Amino acid sequence: MKWDKYRGYIIAATAFLVFLIFYLASSVSSVNHAVRAFDESWQESADRNQNDTTDVCAIPGYLELVREKAFLGAQVKMAASDSIGMLINVRDSVIQLLIKGLPVRTIRIEEHDLSPFFRRVNQEALSDMLSSPITITSMDATFRKDPVTIKIAPKDTSEVKVDAKPDTTDFEAVFFTLNTDRNIRIYFEQQENKRVADRLARFFFDLKDKIMYAGRSLKAIAVMDKPPYVPYIKIWIPKAEAKIVYRAIPREGMIVFRQ
Repeated sequence: MKWDKYRGYIIAATAFLVFLIFYLASSVSSVNHAVRAFDESWQESADRNQNDTTDVCAIPGYLELVREKAFLGAQVKMAASDSIGMLINVRDSVIQLLIKGLPVRTIRIEEHDLSPFFRRVNQEALSDMLSSPITITSMDATFRKDPVTIKIAPKDTSEVKVDAKPDTTDFEAVFFTLNTDRNIRIYFEQQENKRVADRLARFFFDLKDKIMYAGRSLKAIAVMDKPPYVPYIKIWIPKAEAKIVYRAIPREGMIVFRQ
C-alpha cells in the first residue's frame, strides 16, 4: 500500500485528534479552575481567623443549618420586591412563583440535573452565595415571551362579530434559558418529547447553545487561555407549566435556589 497517497488525510486526522484531546482536557481543566477560583475568592472575602484550623463543616448538622439560613434569608430579601419571584427547590422537586413571599403557583419538577460545580465547591461558600436572590440578566426561548394579538376595530355595530372560541391546542415547543448575575445558567425544558416537532426544537435549541459555547472555547484556546465554564441547572417540567413560568417572571426577575 502506498502511504504517500493518504499522507494528507493521516496528517489531518492526527491534527484533529490532537486538537480534540487538547479541547477535552481544557474543558475538564476549566471546571477545576472555576471551582478553585470560587473557593479561593470566598476564603479571601470571608471574615474568619486564618489561624483557626477547626473544620466547622465537619460538625454534624452545621452545613444543614447554614443552608437553611441562606435559603430563608434569600426568601426574605426577595419578598421585599413587588415583582413576581421564582423559588427553585430541587431538594423537594418544587418550583414556586411568589409575590411578596406568598406562593401563587406551585409546579412539580419532573426531573433535574445540576452541574458538578455545585457538588464540588465549598458548601459553606455556596450557601453564602445563595443567601441572596439570583437576578436574571437575560433570557432566550423557542417562543414569544409577550404574545401579541392584532385585532382590527369594526367600522360600525354591523361588523361586530362574537369572538370564536380560542384554540386551546398548543403546538409551540417550550424550551428556554435564563442567564444570571451569578454566572449560573438555568435551562427549562418541557417534559413532553413525543412529537417530532418538539424533538427537533429541542435539538436546535441545544445545538445553538453548544455552538455558542464552542465558539467561546475556541477563542480562549486560540490565545492559550482556559475555556469559560458556566455552572448550569437543568429542569424538566410539564410544557404548559414551563410556558407559564417563562411569561410570568420579569426580565430582570429574582430567583431563590435551594439544592
